[in-house]
Amino acid sequence: MSYENYAQRIAAIRTDRNLSDEQKRTLINQAAEQEYGSQAFNVGEFEQLLSRLEGSKMRQQRQKSVEGRRDIFAGGLAGMMSNF
Repeated sequence: MSYENYAQRIAAIRTDRNLSDEQKRTLINQAAEQEYGSQAFNVGEFEQLLSRLEGSKMRQQRQKSVEGRRDIFAGGLAGMMSNF
C-alpha cells in the first residue's frame, strides 16, 4: 500500500459518519499495521534482552576487576625485583 492510498484510507475512515469513534480507532490501527507492520511490544522479549545485557555488563566488570588485580600484582612483583 502506498502512502497516498494509506492517507486516503485514513481520511475516508475519519469522515465516515456511519462509524463510531471506537470503530474508527480500530480501522485506523488496522490500516497502520498493514502499512507499517505490527508494532506490538513484547515485554517478555524485552525482559530477556535486558537480562542478557545486565549479565554481559556484570561479566565485563568482573573481567575488569580481575585484570586490575593482575596489574597490581605485576607492579608489586616488578617493584620487588627492582630491589634485588
